[in-house]
Formats: sequence, structure tokens, C-alpha cells
Amino acid sequence: MKLFSRHFKKNWFRHLLQWGVLFAIIITMTNVFSKTSSDPEAYCPFGGLQAFGSYLSSETLACSMTTVQVLMGLALGVGVILFGKLFCGYLCPVGLVSEYMFKFRKKTKIKGIEIANGTVVDKILRSVKYILLFIVFYMTLSTSELFCKNFDPYYAAATGFHGEITLWMAVASLVILFLGSFFIKLFWCKYVCPLGALSNLFKFTISFLSMIILYIILIQLGLNIPWLYLLITACLMGYILEVFMVKPKVFPLIKVNKDEGKCTDCGLCSKKCPYNLPVDKNKVVKEVDCTLCGECLSACPSDALTFNKKKYNRWLPAILTIVLFIIALIIGSKWEMPTINETWGDNIEDVKLKTFKMEGLSSVHCYGSSKAFSAKLRRVPGVYGVSTFVKTQTANILYDPTQTSEEEIMGATYTPVKFKIVNPELSDSLIKVITMYTEKMYDKLDPNYLGMQFRQYGNDKYFGIETKFSCPLTVHLYMDIDEPVDKEFLKNIVEKRQLIIRSADGQENIRDLNFEFVKIETETDTITRRDFLERHFNKYNSRYKENIKKFAGLDSASLVVPFPELDKPIYSRNIPYLSSYLSLNEGVLRLETFLDDNDTPSMKIVYVPSVISGEKLWENLCSDKWSVKMTSGEIKEIDARLDFKDKKQQTE
Repeated sequence: MKLFSRHFKKNWFRHLLQWGVLFAIIITMTNVFSKTSSDPEAYCPFGGLQAFGSYLSSETLACSMTTVQVLMGLALGVGVILFGKLFCGYLCPVGLVSEYMFKFRKKTKIKGIEIANGTVVDKILRSVKYILLFIVFYMTLSTSELFCKNFDPYYAAATGFHGEITLWMAVASLVILFLGSFFIKLFWCKYVCPLGALSNLFKFTISFLSMIILYIILIQLGLNIPWLYLLITACLMGYILEVFMVKPKVFPLIKVNKDEGKCTDCGLCSKKCPYNLPVDKNKVVKEVDCTLCGECLSACPSDALTFNKKKYNRWLPAILTIVLFIIALIIGSKWEMPTINETWGDNIEDVKLKTFKMEGLSSVHCYGSSKAFSAKLRRVPGVYGVSTFVKTQTANILYDPTQTSEEEIMGATYTPVKFKIVNPELSDSLIKVITMYTEKMYDKLDPNYLGMQFRQYGNDKYFGIETKFSCPLTVHLYMDIDEPVDKEFLKNIVEKRQLIIRSADGQENIRDLNFEFVKIETETDTITRRDFLERHFNKYNSRYKENIKKFAGLDSASLVVPFPELDKPIYSRNIPYLSSYLSLNEGVLRLETFLDDNDTPSMKIVYVPSVISGEKLWENLCSDKWSVKMTSGEIKEIDARLDFKDKKQQTE
């Protein structure tokens, strides 16, 4: 406790910010005040800078990145250039852990490893963060996915190892962070952190901007220079300037200054510096490692050290850190960058195009779904471009009004949906079908949300929903034959403004809705229970052409497995994985799902008994691991997605 209070005494603002950020992250990730899941990358400046790089290179934002994150990254860059490494010194939770691991070692009196600045070992180790910087940006710009998530120790810890991580990378990073920083002062920050490398590059502002300007000039002159060469040059330049201890001349604008008249040459400033910088030997501290943390100012007993020779600048770096964060947060929340921004077609500059703004696109929630939406639009005659905005779930579509219309675009991109609310009872031999019309419900996920509302607020008399494109949208509602048609009740369900979705672990996600009830048809129809179940069962039928050709002429048999859970999406979406796994089994010819005579979802696997026995096939089905063929052609082993161990089988 004595160490804790002394440590805070003279530099309390900085440590208040550091610990405040850490506690805020812990509270957010543990959902103490909310059951709604949180995004651990929401304000990550490094992710924002990667996303911005992806946007510049391909006009796409890395999946799940938002404008707020991009603005946080840009604020970091501006902050480093103008003022210094403020994020590293005042906000970074990984830096805080690294710093306190060293303090913990000193308390335990365990001998550490000293690596002096400028030594051969120091120079070699400094290359690691630039190599990682290259790998991270190369992979992110190539795939539009944040590669840093694979190994980022903060992301792994914040998600409880449930995020988009590569396990061995994340574990290795955490081990390096804790053990490396325990034995070597600020090991992670000084030698491993790719954001530290990028921040150091920003500090060499004149060299960095000169390189960017030269690249732009060469591009404008018609030289097609891939961004890869710019990335390689930037990483090499940053490393060379750092290891040769080149000190930035003009930028950043805030530096630690020493009043030699007040200095007593006690050396405490250098001793307390987290990076072991020779503060006592400099009149002005220009070293690239300096984060303006203020530890040297707090250690100085004679007040000989100041920021820019002004005593009242003591808290300026901390204040600027907060100001930049708030500015980025405000601008980012009011302005949105497109996730993709694509145009196609020849001579479109000669066509008078209009912009159609589609709203409520719940299924367009990341880069991948944006590309899928774009692929649909490319098949629509008269459409020449699209920009998607995943935060507001909207899209701006460029089209030629002489070739198509807004309604035709909506119809061409619409996906009819069937959603089962509950299973009818066996006694429900006949089911009533009514027709409603709605607006603002054109996304393929919207009927699912409406069905969930019926589950939460209706009763077991409403069985399913089926949609068909029209303006307004046609919605068929399947219900108990004896249930009266209550227009006000149906209108109230359709126009509920929020849907609470509970995940398996009990977390609540709130989905804002904006559906509008238009009208309801007076006429009704009826279908049988079997017809309803058939309509709402997603059948799957896959034939394995290579095996069929290879084993043509041989007798086949069928293994039938009743699988009642197959009418639930959480199970049925795994059928393609099972199919891929079975297709790699010698002698398996086909997989089909169907409803048996008892209305039970079942699957049929056709195989050649002389090649693979029924017992071996069943053993393979019950395996804990599946080998599946990925879209890239790679064979990958995954955990079994369906459990057959408690299922019964029959052979035909």
C-alpha cells in the first residue's frame, strides 16, 4: 500500500487514467451494469488504423470495424505527430500490465535481465515489432480482416479466448507479455508491440510524410506501385531510423526540457524512466521511445524538468489525451465510413445515375455480408454501384432510372423467408393462413425478428411466417384454425420497436426494429399440418459425384437417422459441414434430409456396403472430429458439429 500511494503521489493524473481505462474495460467486458454483450475492440486505435489502411487500399473497412474505431486510430496518429506517444503513456492497458510486471519483479527481488539501449541485442530485438507491423498490415490489407486479433493479448483476455483468435498465437503473446515484461523492463512495449513500431514511425514525421508524398506523386505520374512496396519501405525506414538512434527533429511538438540551473545531477529521472532513457544527459529529450509519461518529472526533486519549459504544462499530455479521445468519439459517432464502396460498368460517368438509399439491412453487418449484397446487385441490370454502412445497416445504391427502378432493385435483392415459430400439435390437422402486408421489413433477417416477437409476446397458436416480395411486403402467417384474427394484436406485434434476443450464456442483445403494419386481408386459407411442416423444413440433398462415378455399378444401401433437432437453424446450418465430411469418406454417395412418415426430421446417407460397412460409417458419424474441405480447397480438421451418439439408426 505504501508503494501504491507513493507511486500515485506526484503523477496521479496519469495513473488515474491508466487504471480508469483498465477498470472500465473490466466492467464493460464482465457486463456488470448491462447484460448486453460488448465489443472489446470498440475503441482500439490500432484496429482503427488497420481498418483505415484497408479502406485506402481497397475502399473497404475490415469486418466489424466502425468509424469510431477509425477515428480513434487517426486521433492516435495525429496525437503522436503533434504531441507524442500519448496512447502508450496514458491509455494502453497492455502497457500498464507490462509496466507493473517489472515493478512486481522488483518487489520480489528476483534478478532481471538488463538490455542497454543501443547494444547489439537491443537493436536485434527492436526488429521484432517492425516485422509484426509488416505482417499485421499485410494480412489485414490483403483480406480486409483484422489480423492482429489472432495474437493480440488484450483481445484474447477481453474475450475470454472466445474471440477471433489463433489459440497458440494468443497464448504465446500472453506468455511473452507477462514473462518478458517480468524479466526485462517494458519488454512488450519496447520490442514486440506493432502499435509501438507504428507510433515510432509517426514520430519520424518529416521522413514518414515525405515517403507518403513521394508515393502519391509516383502514382499520379502513372506508375502502378503496389501498396506492398510502400509498406515494406515504411517498416524498413522506421526500423533503420530507430536502431541508429536518430532523434526526431521538429515533431512531436511537446518534449521534456531540463533547466540545467536547477538540475542537481541526481540521476533519478533516468532511473525512473520506464524506457531507461538518458534524461539526465539531455537538455531536451528527443528519444523516439519517450511517451511523455511524466515519470521523470515526478522523480525530479528540484523541479528541473518540465514539458516545453513551462511548469503549468505538467498535465498537458494527459489533458490532450482525453481531448483527442473525446473528439474522435464525437466525430466517429456522427459520421460513418462505408464498409465497401464499389462501382462497376463501362463509361458510367456519362450516365445520369441516381442514388437509392436502402434501410433496415440487418443482414448487412460486416465486410463479408456487404460483398454478398454487392454480388446480388451486380446481377441487376441498371445498377452500377453500392456503398454499405454496417453501423446504420443502410446501403446507397447507384442506378440508372431509365433501366430500373427502386422497387425492381428491392425485388431483385430480396430473399423470401420461412420462419417456424413453434411446431403445431398433432391435433392441429388443419392450419389457418392469413395474409398481412408490412413495410420496412425487406431484409432477410426481418421475418425472423418478427417470428421471435410472436414467440415472446404471442401464444402457441401462431406457428410460422412466410414472406413473398411485393410493395408493401406480403407476409403469410400460419396459425391455429380456431384462433381469432385480432388485427390490433397483430399490428402491435409487428410494430414493437425493440426485440430482446437472449444468447445461450444469458446475455441480452437488443435489436431496434422499425416495421410498419399496413393492412390484413379479410380472406383466409387453410393447409394441412404436414404441408406446413414440409414448407418450413429446409431440405438438403447433396450428391458426391466423384464417389458416384468411382463406385458406379456397385450395390448401395441407406443409413437413416431420425434427427428431430434438424428443424432448428442452430443444427441445420451444420449440415453442409457434415456433408463435406461424408464426401471425403470412401464409398459414401449422398446425403439427404427429409421428414419421415411421423413428421420427424431425418437424414439419409447412401453408401456402398462393399466399400464402407454400416458399422464403420456409424463409427465415423460418431467421431469427435471431422475432416472437411474448405472453400479454398484445404482439408481442415474441426470439432464435430452434430452429435450422433444418442441417435438411433436404421438401414434400408
